[in-house]
Amino acid sequence: MIKKLYKQVKTFFLRNRVSDFEYECVCTEIYRTNLSIMKICAGFSIFVFLLLGILNFFVPGFSLTRSICCFVISAVLILILLISRKVPPENLKRAVPLFYSFIWAVCIFTGFRGIYGNYSNYSVMFVVLEFSFPIIFIDKLKRIYGNIFVIAVLNTIFTALLKDPVIARTDIFYVWIFYFLSFVPSFYLTKIRVRELYLRQIIENQRDTDELTGLSNKAAFSREAKKYMNSTNNGILIIMDLDYFKEINDTYGHFTGDKILKKVAGCIQKVFRSSDAMGRFGGDEFVIFMVGATQTEIAKKRCEQLLELLNATPVLDEEAENSKTIQASIGFAVFESGDFDSLFKNADTALYDAKKAGKNRVCCFSDTSA
Repeated sequence: MIKKLYKQVKTFFLRNRVSDFEYECVCTEIYRTNLSIMKICAGFSIFVFLLLGILNFFVPGFSLTRSICCFVISAVLILILLISRKVPPENLKRAVPLFYSFIWAVCIFTGFRGIYGNYSNYSVMFVVLEFSFPIIFIDKLKRIYGNIFVIAVLNTIFTALLKDPVIARTDIFYVWIFYFLSFVPSFYLTKIRVRELYLRQIIENQRDTDELTGLSNKAAFSREAKKYMNSTNNGILIIMDLDYFKEINDTYGHFTGDKILKKVAGCIQKVFRSSDAMGRFGGDEFVIFMVGATQTEIAKKRCEQLLELLNATPVLDEEAENSKTIQASIGFAVFESGDFDSLFKNADTALYDAKKAGKNRVCCFSDTSA
């Protein structure tokens, strides 16, 4: 009977758990969500602990140790909050250690406060946090429960050693009861939230992705480039236009033209970083925004690498040896001031100069007369 029940429970959880594939697809959104939640929780906690530290001065039986503890945890949380504001949008994975640092810091403080100097009092706050954290934050259950398990074990050991035996037994009982009770709501909420992020990502991808090439479409690229310009205050915009593309379409047909556009997108993804914004503005015009880049030499080198790769790519696969190769004109401009429209105009001017100079070449806006 017990074995059968165990199999049913195991089957139920395996069927309803969030798969690693789903989690990895939305891990960036999970990092961003946890970071936002942590900032709110840290800000609220800092306010509460600072207030408690100050109020201790006016409470009968004032304890300097309690005030110092409140101020120390406030300082730690302020540090975590300041570091969290520096997490770069292109590397949100750095939010993971911050998220667990926050959990450990608050749990250690509340555990310490519940044990030290509270020989005859229950550690209610620690149990509340232990139950709440897996529900508030989103992460792989093994990782988040593994961390809280270690914290709970440490709390159990020190509670058994330092507190009144009767109080200690009650505290330990509730620590582990609420540890296991938190699993059920956490399991379901994680599933719901990850699936929601996953479905939302699918919808956003369909809305923002150019169906033919898999790159960002015009609206999505413009939005992404503007976001990076506002957050990093630098970057380089590259505009590329295929040479003689209309002739290729007229000679070989639109099916061949579509295949060429896919090849060009593949070449762009090979040359540029995954953190750079890449898009197709329509027709045979492609755009790249090199996030955080400031040096024209590096941008020119990347553009030349792209041009070299395109010039080695045949138009017709079936006649690769005798086929013409893809040619393109490229113009780029460094963002220094102004807005996206002015930056685009500068890069477009450089593109026009590349075409005017004979096509299949790279031009920088700084090399041209503005």
